[in-house]
Amino acid sequence: MKKIIFGILAMTLSTMALAENRYGVGAGVGVSNSIYKGAEDKAYPVPLLDVNYGNFYIKGITPGYFFFKGEDLSLSVFLDPMAGFPIKAKDMGDGYTNIDDRDFQAMVGLRADLNTGIAGIRTGASVQFGEHGSEAKLSAFRPYNINDKFTLVPGIYVKGFSGDYTDYYFGVTSDEVNRSSNDKLTREYKADTAYSIGANLSAEYKYNEKVSFIGILGVEKFSSEVTDSPIVNDDPLFIASIGAKYFF
Repeated sequence: MKKIIFGILAMTLSTMALAENRYGVGAGVGVSNSIYKGAEDKAYPVPLLDVNYGNFYIKGITPGYFFFKGEDLSLSVFLDPMAGFPIKAKDMGDGYTNIDDRDFQAMVGLRADLNTGIAGIRTGASVQFGEHGSEAKLSAFRPYNINDKFTLVPGIYVKGFSGDYTDYYFGVTSDEVNRSSNDKLTREYKADTAYSIGANLSAEYKYNEKVSFIGILGVEKFSSEVTDSPIVNDDPLFIASIGAKYFF
């Protein structure tokens, strides 16, 4: 899903070094299966903004501001403009098209990034809040500079979702169940606090001083509080994305 790709992209770009007061812009394409039943896999355009200007940054489509920058620890506030798991009812599979639309939400958050000093491992922790609940994330990653042009960054993460957040996207109301006798929805569902675990591998190839290429592979598995929903697939989400950036 587009949100998953943007989220992993923001985390990925945060792991790749960029000199201060330099700007990278580009574009790519991402593909992912859907968490929702019957919704088709889709390809999405992916903007690649990579900006560091003083304490201000943009990673993917996520702007932020560092209010503390130490040698190994940094703290920032950020805006996630496309958070959540949006779906239009018309994009659901047969028997599920009478649900209410789920919309993306803008979320404001705090993030801490730490260089642990242990085997080159870096960690990140964030919490963000929006109209439909909150989300928290812990991540760990290790950049490998294969040579002066090619960098690999494997990472793992855990996310937590508040009950309001989970219920908005994955809950099923009595109104949705009773809209049509032809629906496959036969029961209400009240989603509770949930979590997911994921892993991703990103790569960046610096073609020259101005141009670089980036690729991302990722997988995310959700807890039963999500997958028990009658509108959700229980398969993991898989994502892939490739793109190019130009630096000024």
